[in-house]
Amino acid sequence: MVLAAAAGLGVALVPVASADPLQTVDYVSEEGAWPLEGSAHYAAPGDEIAVFESTSGRLWIDVSSGLKYLTVELSAPAGETLHTGTYTGAQFRGQSDEAQTTPGIFVYTMGNVCSEAYADFTIDRLDKDADGRTTDVDATFVQRCGAPDAPATRGEVHFHL
Repeated sequence: MVLAAAAGLGVALVPVASADPLQTVDYVSEEGAWPLEGSAHYAAPGDEIAVFESTSGRLWIDVSSGLKYLTVELSAPAGETLHTGTYTGAQFRGQSDEAQTTPGIFVYTMGNVCSEAYADFTIDRLDKDADGRTTDVDATFVQRCGAPDAPATRGEVHFHL
């Protein structure tokens, strides 16, 4: 939750702690973007959202909403560990592909995937508990399919247990 406070002519956004877990995934696609089209907002508990980091270092975001599903995977370049920061020049990395020299992205929905992805993503928060379980994630991504100037999909993930 964010509170806005007027101060003169400006507005300050102040984060407010919440005891409730937050789990949302949103995206907006420009006309002609692929594989995600239009826009969507998913939120738990009505939608099932799971976020975890695999043993191969990929951050998986899985969404299930009725008969609809969405998977977004983000990964660091080979030899690096995924951490907070901005990753540019991300390319398609299939679920069984080894790490590559660039950051990786995999966006999958309803049987569709872009295997020629041009993407950037930012991880603003990536926290784990004492057992190594991912507990907090704030991330955004921009993906274009087929060409660097193709229509974009912009998405964001907020996951806090």
